[in-house]
Order: sequence, then structure tokens, then C-alpha cells
Amino acid sequence: MQKHKEYIERSDLNDATHLEVSVYYTKGGTTPRGYYLSVTPVTKSERSVSFAMFSGSSHLLLETKRYTDKQFNRAVDMAKDHRESLIARVVQKNKAA
Repeated sequence: MQKHKEYIERSDLNDATHLEVSVYYTKGGTTPRGYYLSVTPVTKSERSVSFAMFSGSSHLLLETKRYTDKQFNRAVDMAKDHRESLIARVVQKNKAA
């Protein structure tokens, strides 16, 4: 399975240096099975990435019964529509902490 991940450097975060933006698939359990967009504040150095638990936020992009590359690519395209609003929510949450 694929995972689409990128790091955005930010200077306006309280406890982080970057935002990790990723699209991933989960098999479900406590959350619906499908593809998600996730934004998490992280501190990224040359050799490691650290984060505080429960500091990020995620959004269900596409609920599915199973993983396929075609649906994953569709979810990556869908993420573009929700990315900025989720980033704004996480930045606001990080500044308030």
C-alpha cells in the first residue's frame, strides 16, 4: 500500500517546525475503512521526526471496502480540495495550545 506524505515548513507553530500532510488508507476498526487526509504538526530534524500525540487532525476522503491503487490516486486528488482547511484547523489548534 502507498502513502503520500509531504512536509511543509512553518514558522508560526508553537511546538513544531513543520506540518506533515499525508494521504493514507486504513482498514478500519474504530474509524471507517477508507482513505484519509491527515495533517500533524511535527518537529523535523535531519535524522528524526517527532510529534505530540493527538495534535493533528484527519478527514475521511473516500470510504471503501478495500484498497486499490486507482482509488488511492483518486483520494490524493480529492485531498487537494480539503487540504487548506485542514491545515488552517491544525495551525489554529497548535497556536491555541
